[in-house]
Amino acid sequence: MKKGTWRRIAALLLGMVLLLSWNSEAAWAGDLSDEIIHENRILWETVPGEANSDNSETEETVPEEHSLVKTERKEATCAEEGNIEYWTCTTCGKIFGDETGTQEIADKAALVLPKIPNHTWDNGAVTQAASCEREGILTYTCQVCRITKTEKISPTGHQYQDRLTQATTKKQGKTVNLCAVCGKVSKQTVIPRIKKITLSGTSYTYNGKTRAPRVKVVDAKGKKISAKYYLVKNGKAKNVGTHTVKISFRGRYKGTVTRKFKIVPKKVSGIQVTAEKKGFTVTFKKQSRQCSGYQLQYAKNPGFSGAVKVTLQQGLSQARIGDLENSTTYYVRMRAFKKVKEHGKTRTYYSAWSGKKSVQTMDVKLICIDAGHQQRGDSSLEPIGPGAAISKPKVASGTSGAATGRPEYQLTLEVALKLQQELTQRGYDVLMVRTTHDVNISNSARAAIANNAHADAFIRIHANSSANANVNGVITICQTPANVYCGAYYSQCRRLSEQILTHFAAACGCKNGGIWETDTMSGINWCSVPVTILEMGYMSNPSEDRLMSDASYQTKMVQGIANGVDAYFAP
Repeated sequence: MKKGTWRRIAALLLGMVLLLSWNSEAAWAGDLSDEIIHENRILWETVPGEANSDNSETEETVPEEHSLVKTERKEATCAEEGNIEYWTCTTCGKIFGDETGTQEIADKAALVLPKIPNHTWDNGAVTQAASCEREGILTYTCQVCRITKTEKISPTGHQYQDRLTQATTKKQGKTVNLCAVCGKVSKQTVIPRIKKITLSGTSYTYNGKTRAPRVKVVDAKGKKISAKYYLVKNGKAKNVGTHTVKISFRGRYKGTVTRKFKIVPKKVSGIQVTAEKKGFTVTFKKQSRQCSGYQLQYAKNPGFSGAVKVTLQQGLSQARIGDLENSTTYYVRMRAFKKVKEHGKTRTYYSAWSGKKSVQTMDVKLICIDAGHQQRGDSSLEPIGPGAAISKPKVASGTSGAATGRPEYQLTLEVALKLQQELTQRGYDVLMVRTTHDVNISNSARAAIANNAHADAFIRIHANSSANANVNGVITICQTPANVYCGAYYSQCRRLSEQILTHFAAACGCKNGGIWETDTMSGINWCSVPVTILEMGYMSNPSEDRLMSDASYQTKMVQGIANGVDAYFAP
């Protein structure tokens, strides 16, 4: 719409306002009405293009005004053209270079700002990464037109570093020099596995000082591994027990292993062995530290097979061992022990054995005493010797005293028991065939008792009898040299018989009736040890009968028999 037209419209509207207010303000309105009407008339008369129906005369026209719309300036880019700032008339379509519409632009080409040649590049993006040996590509993109350009990225080169795989006791390790980027290996070195771990000592003897075994580690190629590759813990100890050494590997190796060593009590020293009757006494140096007691071992062979072990308390310094074999060599050794509580359990640690000692038990002679006869005889027969065709009653009940009326079996046992006591006091071992009357032991069985015990002497005590009441005195009986059953023992039996006979007669002051050699005595024929039968006196003689039951005379008899035994074994 033209500027003049707008002015006319404004004048018309103003007139209408004045007209509406005319009735209430007549005088004021009257003064102005002509001017308003006149003005309105002028306005209407001057509207362009309108004709007055009452006046055909051509009206005067107002100069045309433009209605301009601004187009802002747009800068040209690399992607599209731009334009300058300009105004366009919405009525006539003309284009002007100013807002007043005075600088018309007839050539639209003058409005265009051409594209600019420079791009606005971003910082670039790696579209192909460079590797250690290959070039990469960096791509730039224009932020406006999105066109791209590229440039090369130089290879990064290898980044070598050492990578360690630690060796263990089971697997070998290695050191690999490789690129951290592409993994290319430059150099590889094998680390042999840990093969052997040893201590310089695994058993020590307690000495009151700290023990610390050295650790040695060797690899699979036999090369010693330096101590810088491992740490040793708990490698020192002082007291008796088992101790653990912990070896922790580091650096080229890994893993933890343990090795053990033990400390045992001190060896027993100062051992002395003294022979005794059927035994021996051991003295030794007592230990007061790290010792709970001692173990003594003895055997009849130097290798100690089948040895007997005896446990002794810690406070002791000697021990007696008895009930051993007569005149027998024994080998003796000792060791100390210490009881230690470990992991909730008690364990016993032993020292090394001492050096062995030998001792021979005293030569104690075994005397077998047979109190002749028994309460009731046994008339059943047995051979008079091994393999003999001739038989005799197994055992007779014996005779009885002419004066005392005592049975022989009572007298013989009474004397035999006193003899047992006397010989025992003199250091002999005594074996009794019987100690009661109510037995049934044949003559061959009595001999077997002495034989099986390997008696050094077998003394059979009896009392004699004769139809002549005046006969008296002591005799002994043995076999003849020609005895087919035990003739090999004649000389021993004869000497035993002589010594007992001689000393008995001397002690008692009785008649020495001599030695009767005969092969009719089954109690002798069955023997395989030195044997004699002692007939102490005649129970058929009233005087001798009374003497043999007299306590003081029995003492003389026992002394005489024992003296004869001593003389028999004398060197």
